[in-house]
Amino acid sequence: MDTWQIILTIIIVSLSVAMPIFYSLQKKKREQEEELQKIKNYGEQINNQTRIHKK
Repeated sequence: MDTWQIILTIIIVSLSVAMPIFYSLQKKKREQEEELQKIKNYGEQINNQTRIHKK
């Protein structure tokens, strides 16, 4: 094998390992942000209901 073929193989193998990890981390971060937004919306809803009942 030539040197360029070895280097190309290393790059391809590295990307085939790194890309799924990168996308899974992005998905996990997006899910966490969505969950945080749901919690925030729920808290605001409870606060609004409490304000309405106090008046």
